[in-house]
Amino acid sequence: MVAEKAPGLSKVFAVIDPARLIQPALIKGEWICQSNDAELTAYCCIYSEDATSEADQQRELDLTREWLERIVTRTRSEGVDVKVQLEWNKDWRKAIPAAASAANTDLIIKTASKHTAIRRRLMKTSDWTLLRETKTPVLLVSGTEAWENRTLLVAVKQNPEDATHEELNQKIVDMAHTVAANTGFELYAAAAVTGDDMFFDRQRFADACRLPRNRVRSGAGAAHKGIADVADEIDADIVLVGNPEGSDTAGSLIDQVNRDVFVLPPD
Repeated sequence: MVAEKAPGLSKVFAVIDPARLIQPALIKGEWICQSNDAELTAYCCIYSEDATSEADQQRELDLTREWLERIVTRTRSEGVDVKVQLEWNKDWRKAIPAAASAANTDLIIKTASKHTAIRRRLMKTSDWTLLRETKTPVLLVSGTEAWENRTLLVAVKQNPEDATHEELNQKIVDMAHTVAANTGFELYAAAAVTGDDMFFDRQRFADACRLPRNRVRSGAGAAHKGIADVADEIDADIVLVGNPEGSDTAGSLIDQVNRDVFVLPPD
């Protein structure tokens, strides 16, 4: 599904959910690896309170490994180099970013876990933990639907309040243009506007994003709501968003959009 080979993308890490029959992360990891001649790691972490002995644990691991080998058969038949990685760890949420870091991967793909706003605030969900503990770009996928519209939406802050946020804005815009150039997707940019920022200077924003006026939008409300509304309006396949330290926008956006969300790490 990617039009051209992306520079520097040689290792992709797909998180396999043992509770799912269909694995969107594996399917989209296959598409990306096919186009980029990249190596795919299919990673799965399991744990069971019922496995009280080493023999029980080994039995669970063996059964899961057999299942993993079965589900990657089709991916391998498509010419993708797939490595299966299996881990036994009670704290599977933290195990995921640690394993991805050890694999020195260029991109982590995980099926997004939908939660209510209250649940995501009160609990350290797997998505929340991954986004906060990894320095690697993360693609959180919502399903197995093909990227048919070939449309990428980048979330950009309209009025960055200081030099740090201005620099972050520029990095996000630069990355969005790079992704669009290497995928053949049409790039749009959106800003969430609220309160004092309700006035949207379309031309100024378009210039900052290096896009024509007809490919920039604004959405009213908090960042996750405003961006989600624009994503629906243009029927975006992927939403690209930065993840600065302490921000909950990326996590909130996951619950608002039924689309794939590409999250850039804080650095």
